[in-house]
Amino acid sequence: MRTKRTNSIFLVLALFFTLAAIIILGKLWRFVRSPGQSISLVKNFVPPMSTSDQTGSQLFLPLVTADNTLAADNQVTSASFQENQWMQFGELHLLEGDISFQFTMNCDERISVAIPPINIIAWYPEVFEGQEFGIGKNSAVAWEHLGYEGLWIHSGWDFLLERSPATDLQYFLETDTINEVQSLEVIEKKLNNCLRGSQVSLDQGGITYNGQVVAAVRVPATGVEELSKHTMDLVPYLAGAYPQSGFADLSPDAMLIYFCGRATLDEHTDPNTGYWTQTRFIIALEPTE
Repeated sequence: MRTKRTNSIFLVLALFFTLAAIIILGKLWRFVRSPGQSISLVKNFVPPMSTSDQTGSQLFLPLVTADNTLAADNQVTSASFQENQWMQFGELHLLEGDISFQFTMNCDERISVAIPPINIIAWYPEVFEGQEFGIGKNSAVAWEHLGYEGLWIHSGWDFLLERSPATDLQYFLETDTINEVQSLEVIEKKLNNCLRGSQVSLDQGGITYNGQVVAAVRVPATGVEELSKHTMDLVPYLAGAYPQSGFADLSPDAMLIYFCGRATLDEHTDPNTGYWTQTRFIIALEPTE
């Protein structure tokens, strides 16, 4: 009798662990076959507000500049920006409801890539201390500089392998059909010939507004440290440092999207930075209506 009871217990345990293994393997399979886990953070800002990525290396969070005066000014003025219809793209008020993006690439294949509906959070000093802008959350942090508005968006997965919003866009630029990172030449070609010039539709509660990607740049690992010093003068910095990127010709209505990427095998890497956060992509959208 005792033997039968013991066997039953072992059978239940075996079934439990088998089921758990199936769930874990299923998530790992999605991780391998789906776009990857970039963590959209900007490092080396002062004062540092830090966190750790999934490899344990320290990352420095965006929206705090090396100039403490600028950071303080941003805190004071963020409320007034909201009162004066801050974060408006065309007729859409981006802080009033979740926004999704649908990019129709400017390539022969006319590939469509989406950023799913995200909650846009106006930056405030403690925004990175909680979980509302965590990895895997459908959210973005908004900031303003020199009249231009921008969104920091995560790509990748959280601990439970839940996908972050910009994952598909990152992987469209970086990988081939089997999710292998392509050469620098191929990535630059996709960025300039497919994403730049593409049409984008923004949807908020069934209301759609159209725009176009008018500028795009990929900042390599060797340029990220300098880039991180220009949070509050990002557009003029990109216009000067990357004159072919289109940032010199932006209209005042443009909105930026900022997320991370990986290094290719044929370029220099930063040994002090994680695999998923080696490079930065910045694109600019302008309304077409």
